Amino acid sequence: MEIGVLGFSGSKNIGDYIQTKAVIDILKTQNIKILDREKLNNYKGNRIKTIVNGWFMESPENWPPSNKIYPLFISFHINPSVKDTFTNQDSINYFKKYEPIGCRDYYTRNLLLEHGINAYFSSCVTLGIERKNYLMKQPDGIIVIGAFDRLKPFLDYKSSLKLLLSFFKYPLRFFNYKIKVYRFNKHLKKQNFKIKKFDQITKKPIDSHSTGIQLAENMLQKIAESKIIITSRIHSALPALAMGLKVIFIKEGLEHSNHKMRLSGLENYFNTVCFNDFFMINLETIQSMENHMGHIEKTNQTINNFKVK
Repeated sequence: MEIGVLGFSGSKNIGDYIQTKAVIDILKTQNIKILDREKLNNYKGNRIKTIVNGWFMESPENWPPSNKIYPLFISFHINPSVKDTFTNQDSINYFKKYEPIGCRDYYTRNLLLEHGINAYFSSCVTLGIERKNYLMKQPDGIIVIGAFDRLKPFLDYKSSLKLLLSFFKYPLRFFNYKIKVYRFNKHLKKQNFKIKKFDQITKKPIDSHSTGIQLAENMLQKIAESKIIITSRIHSALPALAMGLKVIFIKEGLEHSNHKMRLSGLENYFNTVCFNDFFMINLETIQSMENHMGHIEKTNQTINNFKVK
């Protein structure tokens, strides 16, 4: 039987495919098919074992998946804004059919437990990424990936009211963003490290799974070739942690409950700081952290046991 993994064509976030690549690496097999995370209900092929992980979802009306998909839930996250769909009776029945559900964060685990579903904290599959698979040259320097992405000002077109509010808030947010980025870059220039920058968010939507995998591999190579990462992106921080980098996670702009829920259970894996605290860190002496190590072996074993059963 084929093994399915999830992708998300149309995403602008390479992190979606970092999670795809992490599962592919763990499986170590060529017999893999990539299914679209947002369209699992439309799958009409042969029955397929599928690793269901990652952030769910943009299109909750497409939940639950087709009955031709035999899922292993691991590193699974429910977006709080769609929790009603994921805890209605149809969804509860679906989860109970395939429990236990491995959850990427405490929020998802607790939500499912509250509804009588056998769930546990599995952490994230990206913690199984191995540096040796992506290291092309001797690691050096600091890589900065989206350290202040969450502070970038934007206009919210979801409704007329939200658009109006975001329009009035835009100038202040723009000023706040520019000042913090300026201070951050000025501070980094004083450090005795080579500084590299990379963007996890693409300008255009990712148009195919193959393109997504290529982008993920490129990003993982950039991370592997660095010694320190500074980021506000979970799927930059977790792979870097797995590869042994020193990780500084900037939580500025992550005050919304959706962000906090995604981080529950993961935030203690990194050196997590707010903007002002960042300037107190000595980049020369910062330590690597190993709080994540307990979950890697179990996750790998769970996925590979599913592959062969």
